Amino acid sequence: AQDRCMTDVLELGRGSGIDVDALGDAASERLEAEACSLASSIAAVTCRWLLVVGELDRRETWRSWGCRGMGHWLAWKCGMALGTARHHLDVARRLPELPRIQARFAAGTLSFSKVRALCRVATPETEAVLIELADSGTAAQLERMLTAYQKAIDKAAASDRAADRHRALRV
Repeated sequence: AQDRCMTDVLELGRGSGIDVDALGDAASERLEAEACSLASSIAAVTCRWLLVVGELDRRETWRSWGCRGMGHWLAWKCGMALGTARHHLDVARRLPELPRIQARFAAGTLSFSKVRALCRVATPETEAVLIELADSGTAAQLERMLTAYQKAIDKAAASDRAADRHRALRV
C-alpha cells in the first residue's frame, strides 16, 4: 500500500506538468534559484491566504458551520493541525495592524516563519526596525532576538509598575 501511495504521488507530480525525473538532471544552481523563487511565491500566497482567513475570522463565518472558532474551522476545512491553525490565525489577526510587515510578506521577501515571529512583538511604531532585524539573519536567529526583546520589554514594564506603586505609597 505504501508503494502504491508513493506511485500515486509521483504520478500526481507528473500529471501537473512537473517533470520529476528532470529534477535529478538539473544543475544545482538552477534548483537553488528555483527553490528560492518558489519560497518567495509561497510567502506571497500565504500572505494573501492569511488576509482572507483574517477577514473570514472578523466576519465569524465559522459560526455558520457550527465550529467553536476560526482555528477549528481551519483545522477542519483546510486540513491543518489545530496548533498550526492557531499559529496561522494569530498572524492573520495581526497583519492588518502591521502594514510594512504585510507588504514585505505579500512581496514574498519575508517568510511566514519570520512574519510569525515579528507579529508576536511588533507594533506599528517598531515594525520598521524589527524588519531590519529580520533581514539580518535566519528565522531561528530572529526568534531568539525577539524573545530577548520581549523579555526586556516585559522587565521594563514590570519595573515601571513597581515604580508607580512605590510613588503611590509615598503620596
